[in-house]
Amino acid sequence: MKIFSPFAKQEHHPYLLELNSFSKHTILQKGFKEFDQSFELVHIHWPEAIFNWKEPTQEGLIDLQKEIKIWKKKVKIIYTKHDYYRTKGRTKRFDELFNLIEERTDVFIHLGEYSKNLYKKKYPKAQHELINHHLFETSFPKFPKNEARKKLGIDGDSFVIIAPGNIRTAKERAMVLNAFKSIKEPKKVLISTNMKLPSVHFRGRVRLKKIVDVQKMIQENFKKKYQPPEFLFTYAPISKDELGTRMSAADIVLVPRVDLLNSGIVYLGLSFSKVTVGPAIGNIEEQLKLQGLPVFDPNSANSVAMALKEAIEMFKYNSFKPKITESLAPVSIAKELDDIYLKYANCS
Repeated sequence: MKIFSPFAKQEHHPYLLELNSFSKHTILQKGFKEFDQSFELVHIHWPEAIFNWKEPTQEGLIDLQKEIKIWKKKVKIIYTKHDYYRTKGRTKRFDELFNLIEERTDVFIHLGEYSKNLYKKKYPKAQHELINHHLFETSFPKFPKNEARKKLGIDGDSFVIIAPGNIRTAKERAMVLNAFKSIKEPKKVLISTNMKLPSVHFRGRVRLKKIVDVQKMIQENFKKKYQPPEFLFTYAPISKDELGTRMSAADIVLVPRVDLLNSGIVYLGLSFSKVTVGPAIGNIEEQLKLQGLPVFDPNSANSVAMALKEAIEMFKYNSFKPKITESLAPVSIAKELDDIYLKYANCS
């Protein structure tokens, strides 16, 4: 059958590419006004993607509400709950967008029990299904560790920790840097694949910029401070091949999150069979504990340091054996999703 996924433009997200490639159904990404009567379900992933990740206008929200009324006359709306709300640049209208989708959702798909229990209480009239996040099998290339390190200029005997993904806030940046400082290894390297630069906001900064750009100066000093060989930072998104190289070079993966519902970084780490350590928040805590991996309180520097120490011990003694089963493969998760599609299309 045909599934309508409202996206402003084609979304090439690794999560979707691997999942949809194994679906038996036709999943079409189209603008939210392009729905027609041939579709049998609507499946929403990220509400922001409906407006190309930009803040919607009030008129845009009104138009979307009108379109949703048209959808619901014919089909059910399925919504995979990836985030509580917009994770970067949250605004009143972004919140209105999330609420608009949630309040009209017929079937929530959750990536963990925590999320399912939380939203089942909030929306008891909706249906709530649980599907695990899948592993990444084809999105990122894997290389021998020594080969990857040679390519990146990292010594083979270094202890390497990677904090992949976009460092979104100053709090996440501070947590990552402090965690790395706590590591008592003689030769250590920290990789960040999209580090957030510091920013300053003060009255008169724009006028002062004509004489001296304080923010630019602070950012350049930050870059000079965190240089190879100890720090290997990039400050913008990198290609899948580059991420694969950096992941292959690492010993331990640190999930650099402090307040999110989910993080694909957990499954990225598992896909590379890396010891992965992360925060005890949302579904992330549940996912890590199921693998027997360390978790920490992101608001406690001591807790982060202790969890990282535990992860290092697991790595050194090779005591981590990933519980990677066929059930987490994209083909298996796609089958579960296909079953949900059939279940709710038949009762539309």
